[in-house]
Amino acid sequence: MATIDDVAKVAGVSKGTVSSVFSKKRPISKQVTERVLEVAKDMGYFPNHVARSLAIKKTMIVGLKMPISKESTMSGFEIQMINGVIRECSKQGYRVLLDSLPEHDDPTQFSIDPIDGVIMLNPRKHDPRIDRYNQMNIPLVLIGRPDPEDASVCYVDNDNTNVSFQVGEYLLQNGHSSILFLNAADDMTVSTDRQNGLYEAITRHGKPLSSVHVVNYSRKHHSHATDYGYSALKAIYGKHEFTAVITDTDRVALGVLRAARELGIDIPGDLSVIALSNDATLAQEITPKLTSVELSAERLGAEAAQILIQKMNDLSVVQQRIIEARLVIRESCRKLI
Repeated sequence: MATIDDVAKVAGVSKGTVSSVFSKKRPISKQVTERVLEVAKDMGYFPNHVARSLAIKKTMIVGLKMPISKESTMSGFEIQMINGVIRECSKQGYRVLLDSLPEHDDPTQFSIDPIDGVIMLNPRKHDPRIDRYNQMNIPLVLIGRPDPEDASVCYVDNDNTNVSFQVGEYLLQNGHSSILFLNAADDMTVSTDRQNGLYEAITRHGKPLSSVHVVNYSRKHHSHATDYGYSALKAIYGKHEFTAVITDTDRVALGVLRAARELGIDIPGDLSVIALSNDATLAQEITPKLTSVELSAERLGAEAAQILIQKMNDLSVVQQRIIEARLVIRESCRKLI
């Protein structure tokens, strides 16, 4: 098998030039690059990633910790977020290693991977994984706020308290005074923030907190997000009075719509539905078109990657960014006044 020295000799360049052609660590002229690549192709040479990692003391791999739901399909939010991470990492020559194992629920899944840094989604309250990465001295950026707040932890997030406040305001201003909130799991930081924002909207309108019936996703009782929305509405409708449902994600909203059809509930005639995430394709294709919140998932991923790349070059870097979210009005909500 050809070596880097063999390619350098035949191409008439230095070993460092061959290395730079493949690593893009420094600019090499188009003419030289084409000559090196042609020789490498003819000789069957492929760069050894392990050897290169040992030489530069970097793997040039970013870990993306994103447990996939039990239904093993990614949501539009997750796909967009991954696109943002990959785009920014690729610019700097980093590969992305997607880890979908549920290491929080099963600590035996936690491992030290061949990575230079980590982007981790959906942090939970008092999340032990944050301390683990700090102990291993592995740069970490969260997509989601740490709880408790920690000024030393890098993260990118939406202002989830304000997001749910805006949604609550919209419903209350349109005459809805009784709301079912199908929230995320209660150990997730986003769950607390969204519930607080909705309660703030209710309070400002002089309504009692009992105007909102909050249900939290249960990993034990719900097999996936759509099942959560379906089973929750089936179990609750008729037992509590509400004219609107706010769902944690658009997948949960899909379950609500399916249950509504089976129960003979007209959307939005009898019940308005808003999802706190926005898969634009999904929202447009279902009937009625789903009112939802655009969280800018691709930008969340891209900015998390930008911060991580900075932190991998300088461990003292600490950045915390908030990405704007906006309510997208479609057909699944109606005015009562």
